[in-house]
Amino acid sequence: MVVAPEFRVFIGNMVTGKITADLPAASQSWGMRLNGAGSLDLTTRALSEDLRNKDLRNATATKKNYLAVAYGNTILEAGPIWKRDYDARTGVLKLGAAGLWSFLDKVKALNWAQITAGTEVTRTSLDLTGLSRGSIAREIVRLSIFGNPNNPGLPIVLPPLETGTHDRHYKGYTLPWVGDLLRKLTAVDNGPDIAFRPRYDGADPTRIEWVMTHGSEAEPLLYQAGDDWTWDGSTEESGVSDIGTKEDGSGMADRVWQPGAGSELAMKLATAQDLDLIRYAGYPWTEADAASKDVEDAAILQSHADAAMAAARRPVETWDMTVRADTSPVLGKYSPGDFAHINVPKGNPMIEAGNRRVRIMAIDGDNTQTVKLTPAPMPSGV
Repeated sequence: MVVAPEFRVFIGNMVTGKITADLPAASQSWGMRLNGAGSLDLTTRALSEDLRNKDLRNATATKKNYLAVAYGNTILEAGPIWKRDYDARTGVLKLGAAGLWSFLDKVKALNWAQITAGTEVTRTSLDLTGLSRGSIAREIVRLSIFGNPNNPGLPIVLPPLETGTHDRHYKGYTLPWVGDLLRKLTAVDNGPDIAFRPRYDGADPTRIEWVMTHGSEAEPLLYQAGDDWTWDGSTEESGVSDIGTKEDGSGMADRVWQPGAGSELAMKLATAQDLDLIRYAGYPWTEADAASKDVEDAAILQSHADAAMAAARRPVETWDMTVRADTSPVLGKYSPGDFAHINVPKGNPMIEAGNRRVRIMAIDGDNTQTVKLTPAPMPSGV
């Protein structure tokens, strides 16, 4: 398979961000995700002329190093190498990596100032008050990574601190993970999107850094600053093909139960319901659980229940669509979370023809000019 010349695959050190080598790709795949880690996979020939003088054993060491894929001047995804597979018979080396969020799934969110002062971990508490939800996420990252005296840090660029009306209290005895706490912040009603977007360091392009961004209180979603992107599936020149759809109604519910912290009679409980489909559309009654067993605050628990109910009102519908990387809008311009208009051609038995507004949830590709988009259509009447 021929690699499109616009792609660059390289590796570097997680702690410093320093780029250590470019890798020739026999094959590659990559993905970008909203509020999560994208995936990166590379197959290269370890004994090739280009890599003969490279210390591949150290340069691709798992956890220590990152794998990155760029298209033009835009780094699509970058993150720690977690898997390495070398076949001595063929000389093929395979690397498996994931975005920075995967690293945060392996770091505890703890109050290291209290721990360093001698407080037992189970008696510590990470108390964040008077902040926006986005800044609560920022402080979780800052205190857990940069506040840990044993942690050498990561090249993460933090956003400005914002005051607000939200509080979070994370007890040490729950031993929470940073990545999990961030996901829970995005999951509450009107919770902010959170992203760690890799880029070349402006002061030193031989290094990369991850820029942490999040939605605001007024606009919790992360999306492009300008107009919606447009893909016209009705014209061949658009580069759009194969618009399919998947629908999953297994999570639909008319009432959601949200258990919180505690057990038996002391268990906290929130609930939310929406009867519109039963009253007006002839649907049967179903229920769902959406546990948050570490949540003690009643208002936060209710916010989780409201968000879960909003998600359960309708089936999960996602499309899959292939587009050309080198056709406008060009790969690297759009990101997960962006809004787009897709003109669906006639003849699709599951999607009504015409212009539909969607939100891009995932972007996947390989070493060709073909890109797979996973858009989620905007909610409409059932």
